[in-house]
Amino acid sequence: MSNAYGLLLTRDLMFTSKITSTAAALGFQVEVVATAEQLRLRSLQIPPQAVFLDLNCPDVDPLQIISFFSLVERPRIIAFGAHVDEDRLRTARQAGCDEVFPRSKFSASLPAVLQQSFQRSE
Repeated sequence: MSNAYGLLLTRDLMFTSKITSTAAALGFQVEVVATAEQLRLRSLQIPPQAVFLDLNCPDVDPLQIISFFSLVERPRIIAFGAHVDEDRLRTARQAGCDEVFPRSKFSASLPAVLQQSFQRSE
């Protein structure tokens, strides 16, 4: 079993369950936070190897989050959001997220995305 640890910023309970249970089945621990501030504080306590950003959360600013991680060891940052919200997806790419997915593609390829996200830490 891996010691890989990640943080998921979301308020979507159904998606939370899918991501955390898939991660656990693969041997990864993904902790859920509801705000960008909680993400920042938790990252200072336990540095994550991967961060998953739900772009549907109203206070998620990918550039601000990536800027924070420039001060500490930068984890892999994966963003996902509604396929119809092309502006938010583009903003996440331009901010420097390692991967940006429409929610449906992220969900469909979740095991592979998790494996790749934690690959550096193993």
